[in-house]
Amino acid sequence: MQKQTKLWMRVLSLTLVVFMLGSMLLACKKKDEGAADTTNGGDVVNSDNGEKNVLDGVRYNGEIIRVYGWIPSNIDEQVEEFSADLGVVEQNVYKRLDETKKQLNINVEWKEEKHGTTFIQNVANANTTGGYDVVACYSMNATSLTTQGVAKNLLAYNTMDFSEPCWPADMVDQTQMFNKLYFCTGDISTNLIFMTSLVFVNLDMVSTWNINQKIQELYGEEDIYDLVREGKWTYDAMFKLTEGIWRDSDNSGGRTKTDTYGLGTYSTLLCNFYAGAGYSLLESDEAGLYVSEDYTNVDSIEKLLKYVNENLYESGYCRYFDGSFEDTRNNFSAGLNLFSLAPASHAYVTHYHTDNLNYAALPVPKYDAAQEKYSSWHSNPYTNYVVASGSANAHIAASFLQCLAQWSYDTTRIAIFENTMKARFAQGDGDIAEMWEMIVDSQTFDLGRIFQQSLQRGGNGLYLTNLFNAKLEDQRSDWANVMDSYEQELKDLVAGLNVTLQGLPQE
Repeated sequence: MQKQTKLWMRVLSLTLVVFMLGSMLLACKKKDEGAADTTNGGDVVNSDNGEKNVLDGVRYNGEIIRVYGWIPSNIDEQVEEFSADLGVVEQNVYKRLDETKKQLNINVEWKEEKHGTTFIQNVANANTTGGYDVVACYSMNATSLTTQGVAKNLLAYNTMDFSEPCWPADMVDQTQMFNKLYFCTGDISTNLIFMTSLVFVNLDMVSTWNINQKIQELYGEEDIYDLVREGKWTYDAMFKLTEGIWRDSDNSGGRTKTDTYGLGTYSTLLCNFYAGAGYSLLESDEAGLYVSEDYTNVDSIEKLLKYVNENLYESGYCRYFDGSFEDTRNNFSAGLNLFSLAPASHAYVTHYHTDNLNYAALPVPKYDAAQEKYSSWHSNPYTNYVVASGSANAHIAASFLQCLAQWSYDTTRIAIFENTMKARFAQGDGDIAEMWEMIVDSQTFDLGRIFQQSLQRGGNGLYLTNLFNAKLEDQRSDWANVMDSYEQELKDLVAGLNVTLQGLPQE
């Protein structure tokens, strides 16, 4: 009876997913017909279905919005020309901008530059003459633009609505400072979902190593998906399920990186053992930014570090790939790891194109089953968008961001989901679809991550918010020494940021 009930629950889950996909195509429907021209952002009017959208009735007079963007390493933020030879994601990147221009009756000039030291300076220089209206930048560059006074407060515009599903639910609460929001991301960033941290799982290895039987015996759940649904997918569960999984796959006689392991990961993803615990680096309230009590709690952090070190390195069933994302990605694609703690981009780049790789994805596990939800951080190469303070058309630029985000929800989000999930929606696997929704819902935005370039010792690249990663890389747990050495310095840097932020224009 229990198994039959769970089967019906899965059928219901799949039905809901199909409904959600249909909703994606309808939720942000754009209306061009009969819209009044406006140059002041326009009034909110009722759409035909009775729901309100801040862009209803908003239409301009052919103005040019100038965008200065970085060139991401994965998916482009803009595609200049449509071609049938483009991939489905790239076709939708083109479509979202084309539809935005048509809906708002604007023109867009989009100039791009590779991410580097000159990007911020070029934007700052051009801002003094009103050279750009919108900047699409590498995630951490948004804080440099903010502290230099280049970014406008997005909460001041009545054509931006951050309650729309195209924006992450917690983004505004987690990234606003002194009740202002200077940068935004979400579906508008083609790389945000790709950079989401998760745990890939090899479904053939689940069968070979009797993983679901272990789950039934240890946790009373039927399979890996039920373990996640019931909130029992924890660090302890992940490490326990890796126990005994090692095979001398290269016949070397010892443990090498090309052997079979229960878990594989690399340095950039280690921060998720901090984020997965629900911990934050920096927090913000009406008084400004401050260092989280999580980060300065020596006892809890040392306990966490010791626990992860013992399981990640000493068990012999996990493999840390010495900072190599290629090894992590390729070994999972080769069927050598049961679990892979990695960014979602690995599916798009490799896993999706690998024949006979039967895999799914799970959220980053919890440290403690009692935590309310799963939590994860992105890898940094995603895009934050800002409205440039020097723009003469800032109100149009804000409408542009809202419209581009809504069209992204209807186009690139669906295309990216379908690709990274290996078209699992079409195959009707409600379990896998539900896991991806939970992965996206686990995203959190920590100001300590986004501001980390501003929180470094003497500008020498030692990011003071990355010290947790460094301890795991060094297989150490002496957090008391870290706080003795860096706590006051970090707090002083944050205090300096508050002074800078308070000195920004109040618009």
